[in-house]
Amino acid sequence: MKTAKIISAILHPIFLPTLMMLVMISSGITKFTPGNDLSFFISALTATCLFPGLVVVMMKKWKIINSLEMENRDDRLGPIFLMTLSLYGAIRMFHNIPVMVMYNFYLSSALVISVLAFVVTFFWKISLHTLGWGGFAGSLFIMTTLSMQVFLPYLLASIILSGVAASARMKEESHSNAQLISGFAAGFAVVIVLYFILF
Repeated sequence: MKTAKIISAILHPIFLPTLMMLVMISSGITKFTPGNDLSFFISALTATCLFPGLVVVMMKKWKIINSLEMENRDDRLGPIFLMTLSLYGAIRMFHNIPVMVMYNFYLSSALVISVLAFVVTFFWKISLHTLGWGGFAGSLFIMTTLSMQVFLPYLLASIILSGVAASARMKEESHSNAQLISGFAAGFAVVIVLYFILF
């Protein structure tokens, strides 16, 4: 159980926008903006991870939420809404940078997924982990199919990590199979639908 908690923490969806930025940088897609990789990374890390993460920790300190694990609905709504705002801010930050088009597409998908998670949470405890990883894998799938084969290894890795995250959440008994599977499927589907709408 302890190992599952550690894995769940490491693979938490709050880290995914920063991880996607690392994928973009390591794939070489940002090579046309020499010297900007570090600023891209720091901007993504601050806007989508450090800022919302710090606020959620403060929410716990101020007893606005009961647990950082956010196992009940009331604990989830505030952080999900906060993440939605953070993603929107990141989209505005990167929207004028040509080499960040696909990264902005991922952020836009993550934003829609966050809104979906917010709405669904009123009715059902869908897995936020697999929702996030579904969107992450879906974005890499789109990138790979756009003749960008450089992203194929990252796509395969994301599918494996999605399974690891789902297994950890199941081990913790945090979700049912239906909540885990539907989370990944919904996240992946949002990306596909959004791609056909925007492109």
